[in-house]
Amino acid sequence: MKKVAFSYYTKRGSSRFGIKSTKMTLKTREYIVQLIVRQVQGILDDEGQRELLEWRESFPENEVLFQRMTSRVHFEESLKVCEMTNEEMENEWKLIRGKTIGSYRLVLKRLLPYAAILVVALLVGGIWVLGERDSLLPDDSLVAKAHRVKKIEPQAILVMGDGTTINLKDSVSLAALVSMKMALSADEDVLTYTKGSVDTVIEYHTMKIPRGGEYVLVLSDGTTVYLNAESELMYPIKFRGNDRRVFLKGEAYFDVKRDTSKPFIVEANSLDVRVLGTEFGVRAYQDETCIRTTLKKGKVSVENKGSGIVLTPGMQASFDKETSKMDVQEVNVNLFLAWKDGRLVFDNCSLENILKDLGKWYDFDVRYEREDARLIPFSLNIKKHDAFAEVLHLLEDTGCVEFDIEDNIVIVK
Repeated sequence: MKKVAFSYYTKRGSSRFGIKSTKMTLKTREYIVQLIVRQVQGILDDEGQRELLEWRESFPENEVLFQRMTSRVHFEESLKVCEMTNEEMENEWKLIRGKTIGSYRLVLKRLLPYAAILVVALLVGGIWVLGERDSLLPDDSLVAKAHRVKKIEPQAILVMGDGTTINLKDSVSLAALVSMKMALSADEDVLTYTKGSVDTVIEYHTMKIPRGGEYVLVLSDGTTVYLNAESELMYPIKFRGNDRRVFLKGEAYFDVKRDTSKPFIVEANSLDVRVLGTEFGVRAYQDETCIRTTLKKGKVSVENKGSGIVLTPGMQASFDKETSKMDVQEVNVNLFLAWKDGRLVFDNCSLENILKDLGKWYDFDVRYEREDARLIPFSLNIKKHDAFAEVLHLLEDTGCVEFDIEDNIVIVK
């Protein structure tokens, strides 16, 4: 086993942690430990969640450290403190891998007094014991293979009313939209429609975002729509009538221009999300059984077949397409809307769900050589445009899983 020295950081001048330099003080390290311990216990409040999130985002080293503290490596070290045999440790780990994410938390909670002692020692000493690796630098072979996986970038296909398709990376086509006075401005990142006069005939456009893509659309009423990968939005180029209705497949974030005379309605499957002016996200992928509406600002009504529920900021409505049941809960909106601001955030999510989402953004498929790996829980907080190899290595560094890449297929070992 080889040892690698680590330094732990927070943002310069952070008043929250009471320091003025980038290096963490002993007091700050102990406070971070308390936040992580409470996170494992499932008792960390909203303020603590926000502080821990800020610390994880401030430097890549912090995210790596967080991953390792909740990894199998750390788990086994904690069990050694409990003086368990290798056989007993393996049985405990099999128990975790064979259960749900909730059960994983319960086992860690039982071991918390020992795990906390180990975490304190690691943070205060600034040392982490690694397996066979000499550093955090990615393995060359995996990096080389990961380069073949598509990088997230602005890209979209516009389908016009007559069926004509336009690749919005084509500068000539973009210029044509502006010359026809259909768009106020257009480039590879954002398409902005003109308000113009109200026509008697409604013409609809459809914006299609492929896997590995993203795009920003400004509708004729001034509403801004951030479209995520593998998503579609159908909308009129000019709104007329008593409402402003658009049709969504996939995921989008809406910053709606307020107009009390014309409510803005997002239709997703059989669900209507009705607003006047607000900011919210809707996730309605065709291959998922649930439609989620997450409210950041303002107020929205989520409706199905005449009945609905009103959301206030920080609330999320989950609609089951199979049972038509609607559940509402208070959530950390950053976990569900961070993609709009260029981050990928997962909190105690199964590897299967994480890779499913990453596959949309990086455009790859997955093959499992270990079926039990599907349910292993991870927490990730990374920049959306980080190199794909770095994302895989964050997961590998937990000691729970390994990856290989063949063509555009990620293999889980």
